[in-house]
Amino acid sequence: MKFAIAAAVIASAVLTEARLSMQSVGTKTPKSSKDLSLSMQSVGTKTPKSSKRSKGKSGKCGKSGKVFNSQCDDADYSSVYTMTNQPMNEVLVYSRNTCDGSILSGSNGDGINLPRPVDDPLASTGSIITADDCLLAVNAGSDDISTFRILSPAEIQLVARYHSDGNFPVSLAEREGLVYVLNAGGNGSMQGFHLTPETCELTPIEQDPIVLNQGNVAPSDPAFFPASPAQIGFTPEGNIVVTIKVNGGGQNFPSGEGSLNVYSINPENGTTTNEFLTQTNVNGTAGSLVPFSFDFDDKGNLLLVEAFGAGGPVENAGENAGAVRVYADIDGIAVNVTADITNQTTSCWIVYNPKNSCVYTTNNGGSSISALSWKDDELELIDAVAATLNNPLDMVLSPDYKYLYALASGHTDVDQPGQPRIHVYENQCDCSLVEVQNITDGLPPEDERGRQVNGVVGLALW
Repeated sequence: MKFAIAAAVIASAVLTEARLSMQSVGTKTPKSSKDLSLSMQSVGTKTPKSSKRSKGKSGKCGKSGKVFNSQCDDADYSSVYTMTNQPMNEVLVYSRNTCDGSILSGSNGDGINLPRPVDDPLASTGSIITADDCLLAVNAGSDDISTFRILSPAEIQLVARYHSDGNFPVSLAEREGLVYVLNAGGNGSMQGFHLTPETCELTPIEQDPIVLNQGNVAPSDPAFFPASPAQIGFTPEGNIVVTIKVNGGGQNFPSGEGSLNVYSINPENGTTTNEFLTQTNVNGTAGSLVPFSFDFDDKGNLLLVEAFGAGGPVENAGENAGAVRVYADIDGIAVNVTADITNQTTSCWIVYNPKNSCVYTTNNGGSSISALSWKDDELELIDAVAATLNNPLDMVLSPDYKYLYALASGHTDVDQPGQPRIHVYENQCDCSLVEVQNITDGLPPEDERGRQVNGVVGLALW
């Protein structure tokens, strides 16, 4: 399938001059209130017709059961965001055609200097998110969060940076103006903020950081990949859930169990403490371990992906043993109702599509996307390799659920070593994926960053 791309718009914004020091950056007030408008480059003649986000028309499965039927009489535009993680961390902003899903190719950007490995440096999901007309991104090297106002599909404006109240922030979540950040370094912690939607400013909640008791063992800076907490999010009832890959931290890997930690939130002020923690151990009944990321289905069930087999990533013991679990009643006493394996290695990221009742996982070690069906309370692997892409990381669905966007690091790519890509897929009703496009514009390859500086992380849509 080909698309005539008549124009390209991409912008980049400096997030931080972050360094690797884990020292406190200062108080919880913004470090800088300076507005920084993004530079914008246009290639071609056509520019987005609308300065506002468009979700397009919602796609539905047709009678054939093969494709989503959705009409687009005229193209509109929204945005795709990722981070470069170069010495000056920048957000890349791509305009997205809401009708055909294509990204308007462009150029430019550099990012935050983080320690090795160059592939998946944060070992998390949700490092960059949107909340209404605001964009939030973590700066792990300087322990802070940057917020931006989204001005159009091709332009954002830096508002301020806020200390994360912990070490090495890796994941963000927002619900109705309440924001929580997950810090993976040291003992691990999380902290809350109130977001003002009109200005995209954050106000710290008056509470001490909630410590995750992850052992504070070396290497803690950056967090130990197979054992650091991976994702923070909100449950259907508005509580906080955190995935703990290994309880107690890296010293217990790979033999230890991971867990789902649910913290009840005070609805009046957004606070919580460890007194309101309900912990559910993930004990590897599907032959897998290391709970990584999660999503919720339209009934409020939690879909959890686990990265490795029972032996972990040691001597291929965890090869082809990633798994997906389904938990019911996550806000009460969580019950693991079913599970199935992906037959792929390091299955780390997951999304659920309510339009076709399909679950997709990106498998970094397998260089693939797996597709499963979650329908009528039955979880079934449809295709272990529904798509092939090199060392994939984060994924995100379009608001109409028709397109799936996946970020790949290209770390082991033979043809273009170390070249990151953003892949665009059209979702089919049988859970298969049809690739629409992949782009490299603005995504710096490993050779350009000396193979010592980490690559792209995070993917968000607006």
